[in-house]
Amino acid sequence: MTSYIKSHFENMLHGKRVVVASSASISLYRIPDLIRDIKREGADVISGISSSAAEMLSPEIFKWATGHDVITEISGYIEHISLFDKDTILLIAPASYNTIGKMANGIADNIPSIFFSYAYGHKNPVIVVPAMHKDMMNTSINKENIKKLKETGVLIVEPEYDETKAKLADNDRIIDYICRSVYGSRLKNKNIFILAGKSELNIDPVRVLSNRSTGYTGYWLARNAFRFGADLITYIGNSEYDIPPYVNYVNRVNLKDIIVETDSALEKNRYDYIIMPIALMDFELTESREKLKSSSEQLIRLKPGSKIRDHIRTLAHDSKMVLFNLEGKNEYDTDKFKNSEPDLIVLNSINDNTFGENTKDYVFVYNGNRANFKNIDKAQLSIEIYNYIIDKISN
Repeated sequence: MTSYIKSHFENMLHGKRVVVASSASISLYRIPDLIRDIKREGADVISGISSSAAEMLSPEIFKWATGHDVITEISGYIEHISLFDKDTILLIAPASYNTIGKMANGIADNIPSIFFSYAYGHKNPVIVVPAMHKDMMNTSINKENIKKLKETGVLIVEPEYDETKAKLADNDRIIDYICRSVYGSRLKNKNIFILAGKSELNIDPVRVLSNRSTGYTGYWLARNAFRFGADLITYIGNSEYDIPPYVNYVNRVNLKDIIVETDSALEKNRYDYIIMPIALMDFELTESREKLKSSSEQLIRLKPGSKIRDHIRTLAHDSKMVLFNLEGKNEYDTDKFKNSEPDLIVLNSINDNTFGENTKDYVFVYNGNRANFKNIDKAQLSIEIYNYIIDKISN
């Protein structure tokens, strides 16, 4: 899987302040790097650390990361109040067993719990990122405390587990939760269905016919659906990029398997939006039961196949549908899509850099209108798609 992405940051936190309050944990060493990534997302960051955390890692490191003095105690400036205006978000990371217990039970005697007491009462968004030993994370007391925080509207970023540890979540996922705390009303209570990646047809038992799609557009559609507050996000297909765990990801490449899983998902759930940046094989071929011999010339005969988008429309006739059209020119053929009745068509043209992390020109066709987007990457494309289906198509 691809772990680093050039269009990693979208500036979605521009104009926001994020107060990062840290309690003592071995994961504390990761927080300066997290702070730098939050700043790359556009936010101004203030750091506050408990006295125990200050003993583990010098406050000077957090000062370097934020560019601000670090809060280690409450002074006459009453920082737990003065910092939290309407554009401020509280991120408690790492959140220890002790600090989670304090917050859940109204105790405010260290920097993270004091910040929480005011931010929660002032209705600022709060995100908590636990990190501790796995056995501590799984105690009934800790689970009850986390449940109590969730029920009050606090967002909990689940840790990453190994044999003994409940480790701090990765930076990307934490930032997704911060963005969700800001933009979560955009797709609140909405279900998103994404078909993305490449597809394959079997030629013989060992060979396939495929295409070059990477699933990069689907990756960003999934992440930004979460950032915008979607309830259920289902992704069927594949991706060369790590799909976050908050996505119901069904990894399939074979075209027949993709269709089976799609039918199953659409039968189980109603989806408000169906988005299909998938590079589907539009042909059918007869698979050889035996491996074709490379010692002789082989003829592979392709014949046009049925359109999956038309089949999906019959299963989800009330859903808003977003289709992609890749052609030599950004031209929209209405007859081509008449049976699927798309609500938004995303047009882009074939060039030498069709797939992957590149920037391109796109045209949106919707309700008889056209909108042009010049030289945008897939991350920004996914944001524009959601903006259009929420603001221009759903109304």
